[in-house]
Amino acid sequence: MIAVAKLASLETKMFFRDRLSVFWTFLFPVLMIWLFGSMFAGNDMGGGLSYAQLFIPAWIGVNIVTTAFFTLGTVLAAYRETGVLRRYQSTPVQPWKILVAHTVQGTVIFAISAVLLMVFGMLMYDLTLPEYIGSTLLALIVSILAFFPFALLMTSLAKNTQAAAAISSLFLNLMLFLSGATFPLEMMPTVLQYVAKILPLYYVIQLMRGTWSEAPITEYGLEVGVLLAIAVVSIVLASRFFRWSDK
Repeated sequence: MIAVAKLASLETKMFFRDRLSVFWTFLFPVLMIWLFGSMFAGNDMGGGLSYAQLFIPAWIGVNIVTTAFFTLGTVLAAYRETGVLRRYQSTPVQPWKILVAHTVQGTVIFAISAVLLMVFGMLMYDLTLPEYIGSTLLALIVSILAFFPFALLMTSLAKNTQAAAAISSLFLNLMLFLSGATFPLEMMPTVLQYVAKILPLYYVIQLMRGTWSEAPITEYGLEVGVLLAIAVVSIVLASRFFRWSDK
């Protein structure tokens, strides 16, 4: 595991050297929370939930998606295109250790972004700690298990880095605006409310909001089941289609 730790540490250092990645991962979500807060904070959000309880857990869920696609999937696609993964194969480091190292790095990056959002929400919008903090942590783990392999699967189908970035952006924007993360589903047309339930992020958001303010994770069997099913299918298919070389 020493090799995994060293690789994860190296990748984390490289991430923080990329100012654009730091902005989109840490600062952009804060700006979005502030932007929507200027429109919705103080209003009746329905269901007895405040703006902070409704949107900040949702944006923590969104950060799982951005981390999965842009910190894990797209980066590995770039490594494949530039031959980095092929060179790794010629070393004693087994391929699975590379994937685990990137997963650890992605989890660390996500954890930092989640804490940052939570602290911002507490300072600006009186966000409280989760009512069911153990369930919320389990919800985060289940969501990560679902989305990290899912992102790896989607970007493994790309021929190059540009295609991987396009796939990542498409999935992110589609889920961002149709899953209920940005606008309450009740504000959307009925047909879009049904479309939202097809998107994996919808179940992450329902799980995060629910365990944060309403009930323990045992009350969200459907959401957990869907996400675990996505995790299993994505792991199986990603192991089948992932390529260590662009040839």
